[in-house]
Amino acid sequence: MRYSERTRVVARKEITITTDRQAPRGRKTDRRDGYAAPVPPPFASEEVAPPPPPLTSAPAPVGLPQAGWNWHHAALGTLVGFGPTLVLYFVAGDSQSEPVTDVSAATAFALLLNSLMLYAWQAGSAWFFSLRIRGEGLVAWGFRRPTKAFFWTIPLALICVYAIAYFHDVIVHPEQQEILTFFPRTPSGVVLLVLLAVVAAPLFEELFFRGFVFRGLANSWGWPAGAAITAIVFGAAHLQLSVFLPLFALGFALAWVYQRTGSIWTSIALHAIFNGISVTVWALAG
Repeated sequence: MRYSERTRVVARKEITITTDRQAPRGRKTDRRDGYAAPVPPPFASEEVAPPPPPLTSAPAPVGLPQAGWNWHHAALGTLVGFGPTLVLYFVAGDSQSEPVTDVSAATAFALLLNSLMLYAWQAGSAWFFSLRIRGEGLVAWGFRRPTKAFFWTIPLALICVYAIAYFHDVIVHPEQQEILTFFPRTPSGVVLLVLLAVVAAPLFEELFFRGFVFRGLANSWGWPAGAAITAIVFGAAHLQLSVFLPLFALGFALAWVYQRTGSIWTSIALHAIFNGISVTVWALAG
């Protein structure tokens, strides 16, 4: 090998050694021209998202969500819903003061039909001033599955209401509710009373008072104030001042179990059980 060729070989080796030493870490060197190409990071360093958890059924909600209507709608709906009842009450005020003498299954059946018509009117008023204007479904009234508190709130509420009713009876000695005087203590009379007091009244009254009125008042002023005002309206709607206090206690208890379990089925069940016990005592007393 001649001198000039040996010099070019040595110079090429020096360039290769120099570029290898100066190449930054993480780069590889092209030995042909000394260019250091970047090396992408390894895939092992990338974070991998954990797998999603398995789907499970959502727990039942506690309490009630905020209603879409307020006390203005509740007041208007109550005025419209009880307008016909107030008119009939004041028009027939003189005849109601006289004792009922002709008690039969026919008069009891007529009272049942009249009550169902009034209940339907009130339900329509509640629907218009709540669900219709807000475009919501029956779940907004609380028609959904209750929480497990259903099994202990109802017995506790019954104990409290009956305790208040007992001391009220001992002190005041009120007369029986006037509606009972329209039903004979016969099998047909008892069946008609059960249909009215244990089936129709719990469903329609809870729909109106708790599902509509209480929800609107609670949305504006909180559930304790809403429960108290609704209980006053509930007691006054029965048009018998002598039993106002027990009815107020029952109305407040119905709002409490409704709020606690988040379902109107709880207050319907409590109302039906309370009326069922009252009807049983009335039937056995005769």
